[in-house]
Amino acid sequence: MLAGKSGAEPFRDGDTVVFFGDSITHGGMYYKYIADFYRTRYPERKIRFVNSGIGGDSAAGAMKRIPEDVAEYDPTWVVFHFGMNDVDRGAYSDKSASGLLRRRAAAYDNYCRNLDALVRKVAEAAPRAKFIYLTPTIYDDTAIPTNMPPNATGWATVNQRGCSVALSMMAGHVLEKAARDGALGIDLYTPLQNYLMKRRANEPHFMLTRWDRVHPEGLGHSIMAWTFLKAQGVDSVVSDIALDANALSVSRSANAEVSDVAAIDGGIAFSVLEKALPCPVDVAATPVVGEFGFAESLNREMLSVAGLAPGRYELSVDGCAVGEWTADELAGSVNLALLGAMPQFTQSRSVFDANERNRETERVLRNHHSARWAYSGRTDVDDVAAFAKWIKEKGEKGHFAKFVPGYVEYWPHYREVRAGLLAEQEKVYALARPRLRRYRIVRKPR
Repeated sequence: MLAGKSGAEPFRDGDTVVFFGDSITHGGMYYKYIADFYRTRYPERKIRFVNSGIGGDSAAGAMKRIPEDVAEYDPTWVVFHFGMNDVDRGAYSDKSASGLLRRRAAAYDNYCRNLDALVRKVAEAAPRAKFIYLTPTIYDDTAIPTNMPPNATGWATVNQRGCSVALSMMAGHVLEKAARDGALGIDLYTPLQNYLMKRRANEPHFMLTRWDRVHPEGLGHSIMAWTFLKAQGVDSVVSDIALDANALSVSRSANAEVSDVAAIDGGIAFSVLEKALPCPVDVAATPVVGEFGFAESLNREMLSVAGLAPGRYELSVDGCAVGEWTADELAGSVNLALLGAMPQFTQSRSVFDANERNRETERVLRNHHSARWAYSGRTDVDDVAAFAKWIKEKGEKGHFAKFVPGYVEYWPHYREVRAGLLAEQEKVYALARPRLRRYRIVRKPR
């Protein structure tokens, strides 16, 4: 067991969290959705989220990145997410040749060994960090892609059947390793696969991934983030408020301050200062928030008002009409978190959008890191002029070579861009700061 590596707890104020992975992290969506939650649920906590993913990387390849992509940040948490490139997808086809079978077995063994070695090296380089292990996500080998680009070529156009089962075996190893190491292991594979199969039963062309069968889209990343947050045991309550309209009293006020309660014609008015905002949700995931218990387990902005005369009532917040309920429904409690007309909802969306702009900047920076990772050891990547000349002379083509021009232009300013990102995060904290809101509940005319 790695001492002090237990991770079943939410992140705290002052934490630095490094997400260490491959292209699924490089794109940054699930990691960004987790950051969205923390920015809105715990707006008083200053937590630094670091994207240290690189497309195409593996547990073995990531070892040489530890000093630059992990240790440099002196993290309090490291989240490991590898496997999709470790599985050796090229060893999966309709053939059953013994050579392929040996490659598959070797890939599994190498993954287990390399992940163990990677974790040990990170533990040495980042001694104060706690660990979270994420299982690989799904490879959709049952998909019938309908959105494949007409000019698509290469590995993504081939269905590597059997790869999904191999990834599920690797997921089992990750969870077993987490238990041995005393770390938090989070199964992303199972909820994604279960949801996919449920939808596929009635929608043969439904996909959670892009046409390449590998990279989850927004809905898939949302499921990943929600699974992560539930496993951490984060607080589900945005606020939980209960009032009595007859007594003009507050009977419950969790994570919020209620003041200035007053009777108004046919209803009640009061002011609320919540200590959190509802968590924003990617539009692609909105239709399934109920199915995953998102509102119940992660997004409870509850309001209950007893003592109202029978009838139908309209709630307005800061002058905006947000919904209508009967007296009985209000007495029983309603969840306001996903009501788009709520000013708090609009405020949380501004946090979501600001984080999205930062995610895009992070993604571009990870492209620059990809160039360093791909070519370090072959040339001096710190001498950008010499690096550019070497690439040209070699005639390098392909995925990583396309990142070199951007790297040459921007890497000398990398530290400035990083500092700018931190400054932008301060703006996000300001956007997420709770504000005093005025509520009015007025009876509707018959």
